[in-house]
Amino acid sequence: MTDENIIVLYNDMPTRIKSFVLPDNFGNYTIVLNSKLTREQNLKSMQHEIEHIERGDYDSIHNVDVLEFYRHNIKNII
Repeated sequence: MTDENIIVLYNDMPTRIKSFVLPDNFGNYTIVLNSKLTREQNLKSMQHEIEHIERGDYDSIHNVDVLEFYRHNIKNII
């Protein structure tokens, strides 16, 4: 993954949605950040989404809820 593979967009969304990623079939990713949130929150959200990309979560057969649970709870175990 390189910076050329990632496009970052801002979009007005309900504040309960911080961000999401749209992968394509060519190894590119669009990270959509919530324009209603603070710069600090958007930086955290972008890092969160980049970690998903780097771990290959979008190639996983697991449900997104399972991946999120694992991601947020594994840091507490280690």
